[in-house]
This record gives sequence, C-alpha cells and structure tokens, in this order.
Amino acid sequence: MRFYICRIVLGVLYLMATKVMAQVEYGYSRTIRIYAPNFKPYNDVEGSPFIPGDSVQNGWLVYGQKRVAARLRYNSYSGEVEYVEGGKVLTPVNSVAEFGIVTDDTLRFRRGFPSVATWSPIDFYQLVYDGRQTKLLKRIVSVVKTNTETMANDFGKKRFEQHEDYFIWTALAKPSIDTYVEKLSDGDMKSVVLNKKSLLNTLPQKADQINAYLTEQKIKLRSWKEFAGVLKYLDTL
Repeated sequence: MRFYICRIVLGVLYLMATKVMAQVEYGYSRTIRIYAPNFKPYNDVEGSPFIPGDSVQNGWLVYGQKRVAARLRYNSYSGEVEYVEGGKVLTPVNSVAEFGIVTDDTLRFRRGFPSVATWSPIDFYQLVYDGRQTKLLKRIVSVVKTNTETMANDFGKKRFEQHEDYFIWTALAKPSIDTYVEKLSDGDMKSVVLNKKSLLNTLPQKADQINAYLTEQKIKLRSWKEFAGVLKYLDTL
C-alpha cells in the first residue's frame, strides 16, 4: 500500500512540474512558464484584466534582436505578456523587451524605461506616441476590488478595476541624425495629465513652441491623440 501511495504522490508532483516549465522551439530554444492551463484563470472575479480582451490576438514578441510571431494578450493584473502554445496559456521566462498586438490600432508595449513613481524598468508601458526625442507612454494596471458593503446584494463580490497613468519620456541628449541607437534608460520620465498646464510643466523649455502650435492649430488638448500630436510636432523642431 505504501508503495502505491508513493507512486501516486510522485505522479501528482510530476504533473505539477510539467505545468510550471516547458520548452518551445521558435527557430531557437527558450524556456517558458505555463502559468495557467486555461484562458480564464480569474473565474471568481468580475471583469477582465486582459488587453485587448480574454482572447489572444496576432502579434509579436521581441527577445533581444529577435522578433517572434505569436498569438498573445497583455495581463494588466500580473504585468506579464501571455501567449498561447499547444492550447495552453504561457508567459515567457526570458526577458521580453517589447511586444505588439495587432488590432484596429496596433498596440505596442516596451519596457526598459527609467523608474518613476512606483514603476521600475521591468514594467511594460504602452507606446501612445513613439518619437526619437519624446514618447507618450501609458501604464495600464488592473487591481482586484472587493465589495465590503455588508448590506449590499453583492457583498464580497470581487471585480477588476483598471487604472491608466500617462508619462512623457524625454531623451537626455538630442539623438544624432547620422547614427541612432536608442537607450531608453538614458531619458527622463514625468507623469502627465490631459491638459495644457501639465504639458507645459513637463516641457517648460518648449513652452513657446507649444503655445504657438496650440494657438495656430486651435487645439484644446481634449484627447490623448491631440496630446501625442503636439509631441510629434515638437520632434520635428
């Protein structure tokens, strides 16, 4: 009897281990982690932390200089990119520098930016505008909130709440026209909100150009698209 119990325990441990590590070949070998064997690991929480949604989309992962096609999504709760292989949800153990998700507006995420607020260089940001001198970044984070109102019908119910924070990355030195090697760590990160005052406070050295452009184009900065348009203009100067 003891022998059979030992075999059962070893079998369970083996199955658990195979759900933790695996090998996948994409022209070269890399290690991945199977963090969940299904597409919806948060069944007890209302809503979803996945971007652009629970289902995976066509896209790519960047490891160093290698770009690998994959079907993926971004988990804004764990802060990890996830892709599907063999019917399982995987997240790479190797460092992913960048990834993209193909939608109507392709979503690009990068890491390696300087620390700011509570975020570090290992955290992913969505690139809203990707210029050489400035970048507009969006940090997306989902948290789990529990209803603690004892008299409510949904007392104890958990749900995801998504938060977005925006930052401007500015290169510390003007990029060379002849050679351009981008070092994200060699930049300054500042938090911004959607208004003119915040933009001017973030880029005070460009205040005259910003004011002139906003007046000429009759822009009120009512959208992040307009905000990105100002940065794009500044990158041409």
